Amino acid sequence: MMTAMSKHRPSNNPDRMLQVAVLVDTSTDWGRQLIRGITTYAQKHGPWHLQVEPRGRNEQVQLPKNWEGDGIIARVANHKIAEDLRFINVPIVNISGIELDGVSFPRVTTDYEAVAELAAEHFISRGFQRFAYVGPFKLSYVKQHADAFERRISAHGSQLERFDYAHESMASQRWLKQSQRLGSWLTKLDKPIAIFSWGTTASCQLLDVCRFRKILVPDDVAVLAGDNDDVISETTVPPLSAILNPSKQVGYRAAKRLDRLVRRQQDHGEDERIPPIEVVTRGSTEVLAIEDEELTLAVQFIRRNAFSVLTVRQVADSVPMTRRSLERKFKKWIGRTPLEEIRRLRIARVKELLATTDLAISRVAEATGFGTPEYMTTVFKQEMGLTPLRYRSTVRAR
Repeated sequence: MMTAMSKHRPSNNPDRMLQVAVLVDTSTDWGRQLIRGITTYAQKHGPWHLQVEPRGRNEQVQLPKNWEGDGIIARVANHKIAEDLRFINVPIVNISGIELDGVSFPRVTTDYEAVAELAAEHFISRGFQRFAYVGPFKLSYVKQHADAFERRISAHGSQLERFDYAHESMASQRWLKQSQRLGSWLTKLDKPIAIFSWGTTASCQLLDVCRFRKILVPDDVAVLAGDNDDVISETTVPPLSAILNPSKQVGYRAAKRLDRLVRRQQDHGEDERIPPIEVVTRGSTEVLAIEDEELTLAVQFIRRNAFSVLTVRQVADSVPMTRRSLERKFKKWIGRTPLEEIRRLRIARVKELLATTDLAISRVAEATGFGTPEYMTTVFKQEMGLTPLRYRSTVRAR
């Protein structure tokens, strides 16, 4: 129970060390990256003292007794936490994506509509016509996540299959029962099918069940996790594709907002929703579900050569077919032209390199097929609305 009754002590001395409590679980990559974002801001704009306690996903994260601090960054995941925090007289920033009636703490969170859009685009670009979602629908925010995914694939002319995943089923008997239920559901699905899953745990169980049932991944079932855990995702068979969420950026922006509140500066009062970075493509979605053999060959050629000098004429000649026929098939199956597909792949790779490496802009341009940093900057700004350097600064919370 949170019993601390701290007084709000705004600092008129910019050199005074602020006392900030961070109430998030530390067992997930999401939580650890978020804390890194907070730490980055604190190191740059501090000094801050951060109160962080190691906690698992299902453990109650709470303040130590007699804590006296200046502000709190918390994952307000239920009304119990919200009620406890109301009695603590310091500024609070909520980093949870969960919508709670009557809870109005300033909030910074991931844009889950944009996550669903990115997941749908990832599958549609691979030619999938059938889609499913796996998640614990008793959680309102998971249902909203699935609904957003369904809206996107409905616009594509497809329907969504759903599997209600019991996320607390970790005990052996419950795990076995759920695996059997999941296996029966997977067996009945028309294939090939693309499955978007709320989190890493459900995605790992999906892959295990597919292997046990001899369902081919990614050929029959492609699996995409809604969040990325580098360690876990590389241990699965095949390695798990996942959404690279802006956890560090959420932490940085939450810290920035808390800093303003502590110093009693004006706050806009609206939720900040930060879009995901990109899909980290691994083996579980590295497939094409296109029924047109010529188009499949063309798409494969693009993916092999997208990051080198490549023209649409070269793509057409590789099949071979006329450029007009190639463009017509691309529009029918993928919804974009070959040139748009080449640029999409290059921009996605640029975003990933900017977010995860310290490569110079010139090296990024060279590695992604743009050739010159000037050309890359022009195309990137057209697509993203900001320069590569600004994008890197934003997503890496610097």
